[in-house]
Amino acid sequence: FPKFTFDQLSKQNITSQQLYLWSTPIDIIEDYQFYLNQLSISDDLVLSKKIFYNCTLPRFGSMCQYEIDYYHSNYMSLSEMINDFYHIYKYNPTNFTCYTHLQCNRGNSPACLDWTEICNEQIDCLDGGFDEEYCWQLEINECNENEYRCTNGQCIAKSFFQDDIYAPDCLDGSDEIQKSFVIKATCFQEMPSFKCEDVTCRISPLTSSCMKKREKLIFQSMHSIKDNSTYNECWSAFQCLIVHLRDRVDSNCNNVCTYDMCYEIIEHDCPDMLYIPTIPVLFGDIYFAYEKYNSTML
Repeated sequence: FPKFTFDQLSKQNITSQQLYLWSTPIDIIEDYQFYLNQLSISDDLVLSKKIFYNCTLPRFGSMCQYEIDYYHSNYMSLSEMINDFYHIYKYNPTNFTCYTHLQCNRGNSPACLDWTEICNEQIDCLDGGFDEEYCWQLEINECNENEYRCTNGQCIAKSFFQDDIYAPDCLDGSDEIQKSFVIKATCFQEMPSFKCEDVTCRISPLTSSCMKKREKLIFQSMHSIKDNSTYNECWSAFQCLIVHLRDRVDSNCNNVCTYDMCYEIIEHDCPDMLYIPTIPVLFGDIYFAYEKYNSTML
């Protein structure tokens, strides 16, 4: 592959924007822009001999050391190739991505803490609310005059504020908040997962993750373990009733009860009051208590 020093690139008037369009690694782009900034103010240009490798698709990386098998000659960029791949092979996670640096009881397995659920103003850890400790420090964080302060306290350059409707720079997306509905609407299976996993969304009371599948998996996990004092028939009917109300269709429930029959089973086999799910649904200590003809929160 052709390779050029930063000095050679600058003499050809190559810009960092061009490197970006050529799918160059971001650290190379940043170093090159730093080098260009130093040209007019310093003679000590250590980066002048740093090498840029001009990769040809499907190869990419700082030294063109990586390759994607999914490729045809019509692709114009690495981004186009990746997006097309996810349109063909949709991302459909069956388990959780877990934040392991904080001990947290998120609930019944396989539920676990996601990074987006830390300091999201909602207690998700059932064993002490560790996910919301020390979050006040973010509230008093101040940014420089040339920076924009995100809602979560993060600082970004002011030039990044509302600069790209599809690419928020704040982790909570607040720099594009007026158009945030577009971000939420585009987090579908056919997108590269990192586009949704690197930001937070408040579209569900169960999680701050933008991955819609995670909300469904958490809901299933919350209702996966029943109280030993509850009959299996009662529990199954409740499960299917909730499924009918949320998803409308579930082949497993067809063998248990229809929408109307679920109510009949609950009336006949369930106690006058029960907790479902058996874990807190809010703030670590609020439960849903269901009565046969009423429901309350305790």
